Amino acid sequence: MKDCLKLITERRSITFFDPNREVPLELIKEILEVSATAPSGYNLQPWQVVVVIDKEKKKKLKEICYNQQKVEDASANVVIIANTRAGFDNVDRVLDSWIELGYIQSSAKEQLKETIQMGWSDPQKAKKKAVRDSALFAMNLMITARAYGLETHPMEGYDEVKLREFLELKEHQEPVMIIAIGYKDPNKTLLPRAYRFKFEEFGKVM
Repeated sequence: MKDCLKLITERRSITFFDPNREVPLELIKEILEVSATAPSGYNLQPWQVVVVIDKEKKKKLKEICYNQQKVEDASANVVIIANTRAGFDNVDRVLDSWIELGYIQSSAKEQLKETIQMGWSDPQKAKKKAVRDSALFAMNLMITARAYGLETHPMEGYDEVKLREFLELKEHQEPVMIIAIGYKDPNKTLLPRAYRFKFEEFGKVM
């Protein structure tokens, strides 16, 4: 338990990465696959990612992110994308795996599939579901990266129109955030963690 709490409480949003240290792509893939154990409604896993590691593409992404230097200095930038069609695109693979694992009988598949797709038929509800679950994946990613000795920084500061063009996203693909990942610059010192609200300031008991 202590190790888990340590990973969570010591995670910081690092603004300065070591530009001279690269994270192997295979390690990034491993981290992403571990992160994909995040929960999602009906296990539909609506997240998609684009890993930007090419130096020239990172420079372009940096411009899209209003010239945030960490985008270029980080070893990679993981763009988290919510697939708002996941209820249609992923449902068969998910339900077939449930049948194989014994979660449901094959005779129940079509009825359950219809129920799931009804919940994804409204565009606003579908977007909410996809973004929510993709955010859970993103948090898993940041904690998992910390477990591997890496640092991260989630970003919402980017030109969405230009990002869509850069990644050639389709209408049903909703960019959620960009997470820079890499090693902290050893020559920089972190300031103390910024103030966090106490339970009495954000919660109540009923």
